[in-house]
Amino acid sequence: MRNIGSGQVEFFVADGTIRKYEGEIEMKNDRLVVTEIIFVNGVPGAAREINLPLSQCVVLWKPEVYEEM
Repeated sequence: MRNIGSGQVEFFVADGTIRKYEGEIEMKNDRLVVTEIIFVNGVPGAAREINLPLSQCVVLWKPEVYEEM
């Protein structure tokens, strides 16, 4: 798998609607895997993975800056 990083995925459904998912994004061949964090009472309590076809998605990722010490 290739990790893109944190961001948002817009998934274009066959009926013409758009679903938006936000979380950690990974690519594997022609699929996208989005891992969303589920918050319970303001605290991260669980995670779910959503598997989407790459051809129906637009990926908008957040730039991440890493600093070496």
